[in-house]
Amino acid sequence: MPGVLYSLTLFNQWQEGFFIGLFESHEYAQQTAERYLSAVPGFRDYPCTYEITEKSVVGSVAPSGKIYVVWGWNENQEGYDTDIWCSDCYTDREEAEKVLADTKQCLNRQEWSLDGYPINQCHWTDGFVRMFY
Repeated sequence: MPGVLYSLTLFNQWQEGFFIGLFESHEYAQQTAERYLSAVPGFRDYPCTYEITEKSVVGSVAPSGKIYVVWGWNENQEGYDTDIWCSDCYTDREEAEKVLADTKQCLNRQEWSLDGYPINQCHWTDGFVRMFY
């Protein structure tokens, strides 16, 4: 397993970000993005873009292929997530918990989470629906 993973996020025309997953190759992340943009509801229906970011992996990936990521963000007056911060990828949950605790002390964010992700697993597979009021 490589020392880097590729994080895929799709953005709709309202600049809402959708984290799709962590992939073992840039090519696989790009193929996934193109599939979402052409076939997945919401992503295919609105002008969307994607971003692939290289993420360092700290530790040796276990056979389960599970990776832990710490997220921090603020919420603006309209209820949208802003100022999103994302850690490196950690193979050990306890190490990720320490990163969460340490980062909370030096980085001011309203919300925090520690999430585990299987490598190459896609999220938002059913797409999204935009509600207009």
